[in-house]
Amino acid sequence: MQAHTVQQLQECPRAGMYVYTGGNERGGRHIECCAEAARTVMAAPAGERAASPAWQDIGHPTAEAAYAHMRAVLLERLDLEHTTLADWSGCRAPLGEARCDVPTKRLASIEPAYFHEPLCDEHRTRATVEAMWDGPGDWSGSW
Repeated sequence: MQAHTVQQLQECPRAGMYVYTGGNERGGRHIECCAEAARTVMAAPAGERAASPAWQDIGHPTAEAAYAHMRAVLLERLDLEHTTLADWSGCRAPLGEARCDVPTKRLASIEPAYFHEPLCDEHRTRATVEAMWDGPGDWSGSW
C-alpha cells in the first residue's frame, strides 16, 4: 500500500525540514515535492552525498510549505486535453450551490490518482481545477 504525506527529514544535512513523501514500508519512502534535487543528491557517490549542494533545494520550514510545493508540482502535471471518458458525464465544475452539468467526455486529470473530474470545454481550465482541488493532502491506497 502506498502512503503519501509530509514528513520531517532526519539524519541528513536538512534535518528538521519538511518534505512531501510517497512510498511504503516494504519499498521505502521517497521525496516527491523536491524530487529533482533529491535525485541529484542520490546520484552522487555515497560518500559525497552529504556535501551535495543540491541539499539546499530540499525541504521546507513548515509542513504547510511542503504541501504547497507538492501542490505546485502536481498542478504542473495537470492534463486538460488527453483524458477522455467512454460515456458522457455532466461537468462537475461548481456553480454556486449547484454544478455546471453540461455533457462532456473530457476530463481534467492529475496522474496517477490525484484529480480526475469531467469538465466541459468552458470549465476545463487550470483555474477551475485549482478552485475545485484542495489536494494533495495525505492519502494512501493501491493501484
